[in-house]
Amino acid sequence: MKTNRVLRSAIIGLFTYGCLISALAPAAAGSLSVAPQDTLLGVFPSPPRGPGPGRAASVKPGAGIVMTTTFGTPHTPSGNSFYPAYDSLERIAYVPTVAGVTYLLNPRTLRTVGHFNSLSGGRVARVTPNNRMLLVLSGKKLAAYSTGSGHSRLFILPVGGNAIALSPDGRFAFVGGNMSAHLTEIRLPAGRIVHKFPIKRSGDLVWAHGQVFSANMKTGVVSVLNPHTGKIVAIPTPEKDPAFSYRNILGAAAGIMQLAVSPDGLKVYGAGFSGHILVLSARDDAYLGGIPVAANANGPNRLSGLAVVNHGKDAVTTIENLKETVVIRLSDGNILRVLQNTAANRWVATGP
Repeated sequence: MKTNRVLRSAIIGLFTYGCLISALAPAAAGSLSVAPQDTLLGVFPSPPRGPGPGRAASVKPGAGIVMTTTFGTPHTPSGNSFYPAYDSLERIAYVPTVAGVTYLLNPRTLRTVGHFNSLSGGRVARVTPNNRMLLVLSGKKLAAYSTGSGHSRLFILPVGGNAIALSPDGRFAFVGGNMSAHLTEIRLPAGRIVHKFPIKRSGDLVWAHGQVFSANMKTGVVSVLNPHTGKIVAIPTPEKDPAFSYRNILGAAAGIMQLAVSPDGLKVYGAGFSGHILVLSARDDAYLGGIPVAANANGPNRLSGLAVVNHGKDAVTTIENLKETVVIRLSDGNILRVLQNTAANRWVATGP
């Protein structure tokens, strides 16, 4: 009865705000154990430049609900985003776009509740842990805005990329990118460049166990930076395609995409284009192995967006080539649910 009430409420909300419920197909084997309160937000994949689909999805894996909506003007640069951000204090999601406009979405209804002019070309966003600052990143610049009324710009720096990691105390941001020659450390809220570390081509960045983890999409190496000592440890993984080309990423047979961290901060996971979720120890700086995700029995299963849910027991990952997302059990890779017609290169937690 409780599930039915949730579904009825969701359906009413969707009709009210013009969203959709996407078809969910349960897997033949396994039982779903995802916590009902887990909620994720993602935007549908777009190229690095030009127009994008202008679609966003909110996923509740435990309740079996997917809501989708549009933002900006679909099939124009204002519909092109990559990495949304979430303000847990105001409960607002930020969707930055190539057009230089950031849209504000209510994550529960996916209704657009506002917008403001932001960094041109910026399609990556992060909100600082104190929820006072929004960072927007383009391939060439980083801009900071207040999360309060007016969203005034606080600073702009000549540091570009496609990935940002934040220290838990919000005092430092680490910025890198697929084309970056360095990993740049920035002091917040001043917006001052502190250091440039010799870590190249950061496809994604996360903070775990007091360190910054950087995934090199091309080489399959995960670099671990201790920001206090400057020590860097390189962890090789099998997620490497010798023929990898940044001009044809979708044609790659391997490559690390989004990184995610376990709730206790002791494990880092990486979505791989090989069809495996990589598992690394954040405590020992070591590669522990890969979890196969075989939604497409004949392959390929190119994994991109990734989030850890259900208190670290399960994961949600997008299969880029199938344009669908699956919920899997991390202990054995068993597919618990398939979320059809739902895809994102980066998933962001918006609940509980």
